[in-house]
Amino acid sequence: MAQEKKQGKLTVHTENIFPIIKKWLYSEHDIFLRELIANAVDAMNKREAMDPDVKKDDLQVEVKINKRKKTLEIIDNGIGMTQQEIRKYINQIAFSSAEDFVQKYKDRQGKLIGQFGLGFYSSFMVANKVTIDSLSYKKNATPAYWECEGSTEYKLNEGKHKEVGTKITVYLNKENEDYLEENKLKELIEKYCNFMPFPIVFDKKVINIQQALWHKKPKDIEESEYKEFYKELFHQYEDPLFWIHLNVDFPFKLEGILYFPKLNQIELDLSRGKIKLYCHDVFVADDLKGIVPEFLLLLRGGMDIPDIPLNVSRSFLQEDRQVKQISQYIIKKVADSLKDIFKEDRNRYEGLWEDITHFIKYGMLTEEKFYENMKDQLIYKTSKGDYVTIEEYLVRNPQEGKQKKIYYAPSEDLQVTYMNMMKEQGIEVIFAPTVLDGHLFQKIEMDRGDVSFVRIDSEINENIINKDKKELVDQDNKTASDKIKAVFEKALNNDKVTVEVKSLKVKDIPAMVVFNEHMRRFQEMSQFTNPEAMDMLAQHTLVVNSENETVKKLLKLNDKGKTEEVNILCNYIHELGLIEQKPFTGKELQAFIEKSNKVLQMIK
Repeated sequence: MAQEKKQGKLTVHTENIFPIIKKWLYSEHDIFLRELIANAVDAMNKREAMDPDVKKDDLQVEVKINKRKKTLEIIDNGIGMTQQEIRKYINQIAFSSAEDFVQKYKDRQGKLIGQFGLGFYSSFMVANKVTIDSLSYKKNATPAYWECEGSTEYKLNEGKHKEVGTKITVYLNKENEDYLEENKLKELIEKYCNFMPFPIVFDKKVINIQQALWHKKPKDIEESEYKEFYKELFHQYEDPLFWIHLNVDFPFKLEGILYFPKLNQIELDLSRGKIKLYCHDVFVADDLKGIVPEFLLLLRGGMDIPDIPLNVSRSFLQEDRQVKQISQYIIKKVADSLKDIFKEDRNRYEGLWEDITHFIKYGMLTEEKFYENMKDQLIYKTSKGDYVTIEEYLVRNPQEGKQKKIYYAPSEDLQVTYMNMMKEQGIEVIFAPTVLDGHLFQKIEMDRGDVSFVRIDSEINENIINKDKKELVDQDNKTASDKIKAVFEKALNNDKVTVEVKSLKVKDIPAMVVFNEHMRRFQEMSQFTNPEAMDMLAQHTLVVNSENETVKKLLKLNDKGKTEEVNILCNYIHELGLIEQKPFTGKELQAFIEKSNKVLQMIK
């Protein structure tokens, strides 16, 4: 019997549909492979359901490269198609879906994400020609062959395909020949199709996981399985700190696992996609900024949300009520899990703290509900060597009056002079090492109203001042403190430095530099957006210790008219105070060394 050859024309209202498809979202061309493999999986699902002679283990998709012909082949042993079915599903239904998509979104400016709905015709984003070879599973079926070169014209003939299933051949255009690179294709299959329920073979190897771990019940999953899944999904060698298994059926369906990786301050980069979004096990996106709360993007993991509206613009998703519900659910779930660890195993929580501190603080600053849930679990390491919550610090350090002070330092190793003074007076200090702490302190102060955070170098604690110290006045009605103040002001000649003289209990310190707490915080918060704010830190107070022997000798030198020596010593003492506060520039360090040499030369 002679083969029946048919030619036809796709009946459409949009004649330029193929040029639009080819140019559509250049950065999203990769999705053609996802769409074709998803179609193959659908065909295998149907064959498993309808063909009693086939078992699931017999079904697979194979992806092949032919560099000579510049083609990709997607081959499945699914249900297959007859000529009549090709005419119906490819020429009518699939094309109508693509046309509807273009009509709906061709004027949208916002970037689209997710399942574009282009289906089979997405292949024309990268191809000059696409062919279909198929043999239906139906008894006595005849092979079918379909061909289209990116126009409304197509060919539909009897084919030569011998195995039940379908082979799609994509003839790549010159601009997209990079899809012939093995590594790129392997990465795309792993990215988009990792959890599709049938084996995907590439280069004679199965390269997809096939089942996402989040579909299993937590009680049925071993700890080692969670860790192995994390490493496979993110190509990591290091174990995650811990994880949260998400599972909800109402008012929306969501399954997923969120992993807490080790983070440091350098890794506070929200631009890198870490949480992968899936719909029915098909990868949709990992750029979820603006869709889920920003602080969650510091985590890694995957979520399958079958009902999320994906065929819409990003701006629509950001405003979608269901998406907001999902975000709030995740925030609560994460907070509840952290609270459980805090309450049930405080030692474990403290052991994790260094790695999760950035995540928790950033979340508290950016999400009010997370702040409310976590404020009682916020902990800081202290100068006593352990961790305390804000409330625990206040209980351990009782103070008179309604307004309480919490003293802090940026680390254990900096500002040693100040730390030693606080220890001698029995004052406990918390350590606040991150750039987020200043912002968080301000939020806590506003929220509570009864505490203020005071950096140890922002004031001289009243406990180290000799309050009852009385001074004599000379014939000019001036005290020694008055004279010291005048000497330093004249020598420094700097209107950004305020000189104060105090009698300190610690005699071996000639002077201390103090920066206003609020001015410092403003500078720290503004340094990335307003570099000029750094100049504000130049304004500070030099507290000179009237009990220090060097200061007393300096006053005697002044009385003897040794102006040059006095100027050198005053500036040197000032810079000794500064050196604990900020790193010197090369020029500043050179000047300090020169002053040090002059001071040494003064020794007789």
